[in-house]
Amino acid sequence: MNLLKFIFSKTFVKQIIFAALFSGVLLGGLYIYLGVYTDHGNHVLVPDVKGISVASAGEKLAEQGLSYVVIDSVFDENAIRGAVLEQNPVADAQVKQNRDVYLTIYRKTAPSEALKVEEGMNAGVAEIILNNKGIKYNIEYESNQLLDGMVVRVEQNNESLNPDDRIRRGDAVNLVIGKSAEAKVLVPQLLGMPLDSAEKVLQNAQLSLGFPFYEGDLMSLDDTLRCRIYRQTPTSAPNKKVLVGNQVDVFLRIPEVSQTPPEMP
Repeated sequence: MNLLKFIFSKTFVKQIIFAALFSGVLLGGLYIYLGVYTDHGNHVLVPDVKGISVASAGEKLAEQGLSYVVIDSVFDENAIRGAVLEQNPVADAQVKQNRDVYLTIYRKTAPSEALKVEEGMNAGVAEIILNNKGIKYNIEYESNQLLDGMVVRVEQNNESLNPDDRIRRGDAVNLVIGKSAEAKVLVPQLLGMPLDSAEKVLQNAQLSLGFPFYEGDLMSLDDTLRCRIYRQTPTSAPNKKVLVGNQVDVFLRIPEVSQTPPEMP
């Protein structure tokens, strides 16, 4: 009975009314504070910056009180380098001022890719690799019995490339593919030549260089460069011919220096 009297007493009713008023004032103040803090109702439209340069996009966004962050870049040789590809939020979206707009742009420079094509690789596989990497290529055929339908070498600016060499997307290389032939050519004379000269002679003769065999105690790269060919297989002889593309093995060593006997007094 005392509890019921207290609930229906004036004191309890006053406390309930006071609590309700206090809660209303508190919620109203919090609403006003959040409106001021979050700049409620004050929005701007995001301008369309796709297709223009990053610098121009930054100026256009700044006019609306917005800033930008470049989050990604892609390469397209047909696109305007440095132009905006995508934006988030999209154009005409309502956002609050001081917000970042995230941009994806076209790269100004092409990325480089490791070649990953090597001698002896199937020509079709090599073409797939180059296409996937965005590397252009011209196909050239070279007579080679052992590497028929396979990669003989990859060249750029008349220089052979290694599988780990990096090539920029969009750049071009020459893909040299072996092709068997029934024609025969003379075996050139290679004796006395350094290895690099012999390789050029063989290429001009439509032959390929086999494995170079070095003899003697070679202690440095300089020793290797001093070596000369003293034997070759097959040998060179008048009217001696082999199939186009055949390999010629060479044997190298440092030439012996002839010694002149000392003069007698």
